[in-house]
Amino acid sequence: MELYQLRTFVTVARLEHVTRAATALHLTQPTVSGHIKALEGELGVALFVRSAGGVELTAFGRQVLEKAHCILALSDELAADARLHVGKICGQVTLAVINDPETYGLGTIMNAMREQYPNVTVEIRHGLSGWALDEVKSARRDAGFYIGRINDPDLRVIPVREVRYCIVGPIGWRDEVESDKWAAIGRLPWIWVPPIGSYPHLVTELLARHGVTPNRVIETDREAIIQNLVSAGVGLCLLREERARAALESGKVFVWEEGRIAAPLSFMFLVSRARDPLIQALGEVVERCSSMF
Repeated sequence: MELYQLRTFVTVARLEHVTRAATALHLTQPTVSGHIKALEGELGVALFVRSAGGVELTAFGRQVLEKAHCILALSDELAADARLHVGKICGQVTLAVINDPETYGLGTIMNAMREQYPNVTVEIRHGLSGWALDEVKSARRDAGFYIGRINDPDLRVIPVREVRYCIVGPIGWRDEVESDKWAAIGRLPWIWVPPIGSYPHLVTELLARHGVTPNRVIETDREAIIQNLVSAGVGLCLLREERARAALESGKVFVWEEGRIAAPLSFMFLVSRARDPLIQALGEVVERCSSMF
């Protein structure tokens, strides 16, 4: 058997779906199926059975999964030790970033990486928090940032800062909100974000505390567009406190002081990658830079 077969097997087992595993591994579905078939042929036992929504491990497959994790962990540890032995940390690490990069000092982090680890290249991709979480969990990205609480034993989490949000609305709606308060917040239209982001969960949590359900009218995945639509009088939104204060200068919006909520912003990577020198280097720099907030 080959290590790549075991990696394919572990990914299929985690995602419980051959097609999704192929996407995560950047392989074709027939290739993934071929890896599994070859591994089953080597072992002489079926590892999966088809289910309504994908595949499930057989009883023996669950035993193999436990040992496969151990084998791959030892393989990764050996590779990490070899890189350390060379005396230089070099290579490429992929990073899933979110939101406004100033929220977590991305520029400061990248400058520190360049100075301390000049032989490491960082590839950055941007998306919403849920996307970043999925990218890291599926190993398509080595590490990433996330806004919200993370309770996943597969992920190592480094706290970066607390992000504070407040409700912002068109300036012409101020009197109505100040008068009817949460009743008005539930009645007036809201600019929304796809569910893969942290924003909908934060808004829903904040409004639920006061028995209010948001009236969603428009959906976008860009904070700058949200802010523009609020300024144009389209709807309410939840903005980071820093952006909200800056938006006040336009004179087109108001900040409702009673509508506030905070959420943790974290740096995350797979626990199984914790000994990888590239991950260690990036994590150490993020943790050091986070102390500046």
